[in-house]
Amino acid sequence: MSNSNQIEMNDIQGLILRGYNFPHIRYIIFSIKDIVGAQKFCSDLASGTASGGLSITSAEPWENMQKPDYCLNIGFTYSGLEKLIGTCNSCKVYEDSSDEVFRAFKKGAIKDAGLIGDTGESAPANWWKNGGWIAKEAPSIDGSDLHIQLTLFTLTLENREKYYSDLLGMIAETSSGPAVIPVYYQDSDPITVDGNSDYVHFGYRDSLSQPRIDDILWNKPKMLKLMGISSIDDRPKVPLDRFVISQHASDYNAHSLLVNGTFGAFRLLYQDEAKFNAFIHSDSTTSSELMAAKMCGRWRDGTPLVVSPDKEDKSLGEPSTKNFNFTNFNYLTPSPNQQGDQSSDKLALKCPYAAHIRRANPRDDINVKGNDDNAETHRIVRRASPYGPVYDPAEKPGIQRGLVGLFIGAVLDFQFRFVTKVWLEQGGFVNPDASPNYSGIDPLFGPQVEDTNPYDTVFAYNKNGTYNETPNLTRFVRTDGSLYLFLPGITGLKYIAEGKIPQPLS
Repeated sequence: MSNSNQIEMNDIQGLILRGYNFPHIRYIIFSIKDIVGAQKFCSDLASGTASGGLSITSAEPWENMQKPDYCLNIGFTYSGLEKLIGTCNSCKVYEDSSDEVFRAFKKGAIKDAGLIGDTGESAPANWWKNGGWIAKEAPSIDGSDLHIQLTLFTLTLENREKYYSDLLGMIAETSSGPAVIPVYYQDSDPITVDGNSDYVHFGYRDSLSQPRIDDILWNKPKMLKLMGISSIDDRPKVPLDRFVISQHASDYNAHSLLVNGTFGAFRLLYQDEAKFNAFIHSDSTTSSELMAAKMCGRWRDGTPLVVSPDKEDKSLGEPSTKNFNFTNFNYLTPSPNQQGDQSSDKLALKCPYAAHIRRANPRDDINVKGNDDNAETHRIVRRASPYGPVYDPAEKPGIQRGLVGLFIGAVLDFQFRFVTKVWLEQGGFVNPDASPNYSGIDPLFGPQVEDTNPYDTVFAYNKNGTYNETPNLTRFVRTDGSLYLFLPGITGLKYIAEGKIPQPLS
């Protein structure tokens, strides 16, 4: 499925292949109360035939390249899928799919929490308590009453309320009430700094993650030009089957129901900006801006350290924030789309091995464990955005803010789970490693409460040829909620709405 002629754009949910860049978003979680009514709700969303109703947005290009008033996408937990298609069908899909493609989804985020660092304050017992829970009953301990996740993207605040009301109006009424009910929602609105609206909390400019997916329409030079994006993109291509499930993938098998769908981790991540600001100001020998840059791997304006190690450099332009490498291992000549410093940073003299962007995507650095293909196997599509107000040092404690959204990949084991567990949460990120904390852990997430390794409470980075060690590293990000989701293709959604599964392809 790496050939664009084989891609069924009208059968793939749009947010998988591109970021919509809509300013106002509502993330909603629903619980199913009546199966037949829930199936009707899904059918109407798949077909768009309900009077005045909404429909799921596909990956087809927008007419005249004009954004619609809204976009809408849907995902199901395993318990939600099981309710809609039945236990026997769910087991059949699992049995006909390889463990790699289905196991983690079936297991679910709650049972997986301990393995990916959702412990202590981030443990499932503490989830969904940040003010967004709207149901009368508290969520079940095992999460089995959380079934459907919908994301509504709109251009205006008024439209967000309008289309949310329209969405709720599509839900069938039964003798005991609505067939599905919203139990949780979280709104996301842009943070604007110096005219740029793609900032996140902790003060960094950080747009949606958009890998260069092999030979899809959105990466064609003509389409990029129409969208006003640079057509020079020489980042390594990632095969489509990393993000859209294919029955032709070489390293996993998938049931027909899953084709043109994908999996994702829905994450609600609280960011403790007061603690973060205290830490970056804790070393009197280092400026807070340098400390923040070393922790993230970027300056606040998005300039990568490997491109400009000493200061922000807005003159380099947008391409330089994406098209860069850490070691230049695969480049015989400089990237035509890369400005600034292009020297190798194999020794992490510019960007620490602990830095967040290096941990999340080590690019061409083959010295990183599990990375021998430009991070191709482990790339994630991130469709997450900030929630909550901008931090005010004078504010009262307890203000909720952070990041909410989806981390998407066709194989959770290879992508979200691997990156979170192996690259963010574990030391020994690179071998050999000369840094005093052995590359530590991702400093934005910080050590788990149960982590007794003294190296993980020290943030070490090169400064003027020697390592600077800042102690008392703590957790700055707390998991306040998580779901593992299946995001079906439009055809798959129609089968789910009928309570059926397709026959395996011969």
